[in-house]
Amino acid sequence: MAAGGQPGASLGVLGAGNCNDLDLVTLAGAYESIHLLDIDAAAMQGGMAHQFATAPAGAQGLRERIRLVPCDLTGALEVCHEYGLAPTPGNLARLRGALAGLPAVAQVGGPFTTVASTCVLSQLLSIFRRAICGGRAGEGGAGLHPVEELVRLQHLRTLAALAAPGGTAILFADFVSSETEPRILEAPAGGLAALMERVCREGGCFPGMNPVGLRRLLVEPTFDGSWGEAPEGSAPWVWDLGPRSYLVTAITCRRVGYEKASVTGLPWSVMGTGRSPA
Repeated sequence: MAAGGQPGASLGVLGAGNCNDLDLVTLAGAYESIHLLDIDAAAMQGGMAHQFATAPAGAQGLRERIRLVPCDLTGALEVCHEYGLAPTPGNLARLRGALAGLPAVAQVGGPFTTVASTCVLSQLLSIFRRAICGGRAGEGGAGLHPVEELVRLQHLRTLAALAAPGGTAILFADFVSSETEPRILEAPAGGLAALMERVCREGGCFPGMNPVGLRRLLVEPTFDGSWGEAPEGSAPWVWDLGPRSYLVTAITCRRVGYEKASVTGLPWSVMGTGRSPA
């Protein structure tokens, strides 16, 4: 997510959470303004305070570049909760209607030079799935699939809308965990790409999170005129969260007007812990 020293470079982060997977000091040194978006304001505040408490004295002024934006990225979580309590056709229609908008776009001062979704899409899909399935594993519910598709499409449209012309949108996607794919813990860094290909091919990804499907969705007619080149998928890496590890990839989309010389490669040290891609 490095900005390559562009004057006025800005960054938007969707799903910042407690910022444990973001090096805020490094990012604030690369961007003149940063907007962190998440529904949990306390987590963002605590994460930022912790990082700057241990930052060098010369970096303390960089904190002023960061703005916290507490918000529901979907604008539909309240309706989702109502549907979970009363799964009526009317509430389902309201849920679908809420997901047709892009509420996060209206709550920030974008667009941004770089906008990144940091492994939040899988969490959003899980929230809506639990509401529609009533917490019963294996039960899809009549409206599950179309709502999942709307959640995915809304999130990707939000990324596109928040990326400035010539800017970059990055979807960090965690798509399988060591709970269902224990080979994640044993695979050497050089073998992660082959493992990713196998998991995708065998249908082992989290529902809605297959990187191949996400890249395919990003080139559907909805995004005509958005990208200056085809979305690129990175080599995968392991995101170690203690009890569980996740296989993660980054899908990078360049907005129309993007110039290759304007943005450096992704610094994997500022997003995701654990092994870097080979």
